[in-house]
Amino acid sequence: MTEFSLQCDEVTHGQLTDGAVRTIAIRKGKVAIGRLGIFSYYHFSLDGSCGCHFRVLAQSRTEVRLVGLLQGQNVRVGCEGGSKDFSAGECNCVFVSEGCVQEITTDHEGQIELFMVAIGLSDIFLLLSGNQSFFHTFLKSRKCNWLLEKYNLPLTIEQLTVIQQVLYRKQPVYLQPVYMQLKLVEWYVLFLERANSRVGKPALGALRPDEMERVRQVRNLLHNHPEKSYSLVGLAHAVGTNEATLKKHFKIIYGTTVFGYLTACRMERAKALLTDENLKVALVAQEVGYKYASHFSAAFRKYFGYLPTKILRKIISIPSIILIEELESVYLLLAV
Repeated sequence: MTEFSLQCDEVTHGQLTDGAVRTIAIRKGKVAIGRLGIFSYYHFSLDGSCGCHFRVLAQSRTEVRLVGLLQGQNVRVGCEGGSKDFSAGECNCVFVSEGCVQEITTDHEGQIELFMVAIGLSDIFLLLSGNQSFFHTFLKSRKCNWLLEKYNLPLTIEQLTVIQQVLYRKQPVYLQPVYMQLKLVEWYVLFLERANSRVGKPALGALRPDEMERVRQVRNLLHNHPEKSYSLVGLAHAVGTNEATLKKHFKIIYGTTVFGYLTACRMERAKALLTDENLKVALVAQEVGYKYASHFSAAFRKYFGYLPTKILRKIISIPSIILIEELESVYLLLAV
């Protein structure tokens, strides 16, 4: 990534009150900044045609920030503990000490979408389980540094779904803040589970940059066009590698097989179409690449544990419905 000098936009979440969300127009796009309970978040939507430079101003508390790049390339996020370069579909976690300024820069010529969530050091322990000693060690360092120093983790389908729900899923007004807080907790937990699962496994950093880029290209094909039919040999040839290498490297980076990832993409998109757009099962099946609705229904049941028709009929409580009921209970308890 080249070095460059640009005018810098400065942003901060330090002055926001609980429940507040502000959208700020900036030279290269916009940034939404919100505060929800123990969390603060940034959603950058940028046109990087001429490069961008942002500075997240120093805070009066020590924070742990989870950074995910949804769109774009060559985005550098840095602080006193060093910088990390992100490509689309990658995430990492950074310890930001009190008084530390965070820099975000890019020379990418194209659209950029970055999502970052901050939580105070004293609050992060609410999300931890006893088997995450590697994360406790990271927190005890008490200095600006990255949890994963040699590589970033790929965003999983589950993580991407949660981020989209935070940004775009609307609940009744009185439930929305609690819903978003629970989703932000879920994103942290999913990241920590994934990071913990990497302990003792082959390092992503052991792969060459060109090898990682080939796998990312395959992942982007599957994620952006899950309705298409693919073969392992076709995907391998499309990115200039062979089947065995693609299988091995894809499993190292994403923790699943190529077709396991494709199935997850199809099922998550199918559930969104059924719940948000209320489409018929046969039409949803076609939208996610199934010729026969019966084959789609069988795959859906294997993945989620229930038939897609039960979403439309609301016979069972799917996760989003369960969540609504739980949120209503939480709201009533808080109101007492």
